[in-house]
Amino acid sequence: MKASDPRALLALVAVVVLGHLWVTAEVTARMAAVAPQAQSQIKRMEAVYVSEMRLSAPPVAAPVAAAPPPAEPAPRPARRKAKPPAAKASEPEAAASVADAASEPDASASAPLLADASPATPAASPPSAASTASAAQATEAAQAASDAARKGPAFVWPLASKVSFKLVGHFRGPIQGKAAVEWVRQGMRYQVHLDAAIAPFGSVSMVSEGSIRPEGLRPERYENTTRKLIGSDVVKVVQLQDDELLMPNGDRLPRPKSVQDAVSQLIHLSYQFVIKPELAQAGQTVDMKVALVRKVEGIAYEVVGEELLDTPIGKVPTLHIKPRRIVEAQASAQPDLGSVEVWLAPGLQYLPVRILTRMRDDNYLDMLMERAPQQVQAPSPGGAQPSSN
Repeated sequence: MKASDPRALLALVAVVVLGHLWVTAEVTARMAAVAPQAQSQIKRMEAVYVSEMRLSAPPVAAPVAAAPPPAEPAPRPARRKAKPPAAKASEPEAAASVADAASEPDASASAPLLADASPATPAASPPSAASTASAAQATEAAQAASDAARKGPAFVWPLASKVSFKLVGHFRGPIQGKAAVEWVRQGMRYQVHLDAAIAPFGSVSMVSEGSIRPEGLRPERYENTTRKLIGSDVVKVVQLQDDELLMPNGDRLPRPKSVQDAVSQLIHLSYQFVIKPELAQAGQTVDMKVALVRKVEGIAYEVVGEELLDTPIGKVPTLHIKPRRIVEAQASAQPDLGSVEVWLAPGLQYLPVRILTRMRDDNYLDMLMERAPQQVQAPSPGGAQPSSN
């Protein structure tokens, strides 16, 4: 095996673990050839795990507080009775009287319509406080019935979650290794870590840091560190600033709306099924922009369907997701060198339990959850509500 092969393999493993959609020879060559350009600046958030997750109903977004009922309208002042027109009113005066009557508001226009009302029926009075309360109670009852139908616990961002994987596959020979994806938050700040090791080649560590918003994650910094047994570490950094992205090679690109980085994209994807459960249907897609170390690419995550997977904790219902590249109209299409598929478990807060990459020449990488995910739950929903600021 050539000296460059271990580095190419590490780059490939990193992309696979993150759920990236394909692996290109150009990207792996760049990751192996470019010298270190940055130093790690993210201080790792630590977590102590004392419990394991169990299968449950899929989580649902916390209900939004209902708006208060509208205030009861103030009673209209009594209208004066118009004086009857003179018996011999001139035509202009009659027209003016009609125009004045038409311009005045009609109290009956805002009253509820009755099926058996006759022209002689007086206009109904404004809705009473009792009827307003009844409408509010009916709305609350309908909301409660809808929530009960979904039968899911209200989602709260956990303080920490960790999924451990066993990696097996074939890349110019059998390979095996370990990997883990870890989520940690402090307040409404988050970190997502990806750590992968394949003996005897080395390891890859990736981390995304940013804030939690109502629509999902807003990454601010992404670091990719490749550690080899021989040679120095290679660190690459993408800074996701307010209006632009600062790439490792110094390029500045406009920041797309809701852009994710190579690590945050998988957690952000999982959260979309929490806030939009209707997406968990075969044929639905979730589109997003992803900032990689060299460029920004569009990705469409398509739901293939529901599948039952055998895991160390038993049979787990999953959503089979097959990402595909969105080729921009102005970009030249390049053939994909790999196909990545992800299985998300709704009963485990939509965490990934399997990631499979198929490559050419019968090469593949298969990452399987090797134990129950570990988690540190938040003590109360009050500490995990995202800010819209």
